[in-house]
Amino acid sequence: MEIDLSKARETVRELAERLEALDGAEPDGAPTRVGQRERSEVSRNLQYMAHLGNRAAVEIMDVFCAYREWDQPGRRDESTGT
Repeated sequence: MEIDLSKARETVRELAERLEALDGAEPDGAPTRVGQRERSEVSRNLQYMAHLGNRAAVEIMDVFCAYREWDQPGRRDESTGT
């Protein structure tokens, strides 16, 4: 069995890029439309980053479940021909 974590790695890469872009940001606290828009954008970004973290966890668990099913006694022998 080949372990393919490419989807999870791509998700983590996107998450890391977004984390780096937002790290250290100081949203405008002024009660203006521009400030509100900026704070809303930060809020959406944080929610999406949490989603990406959850997605990466699910993608890794999918690989784990496939591996666990493959690693059952008797299944490896059938799939590898040994």
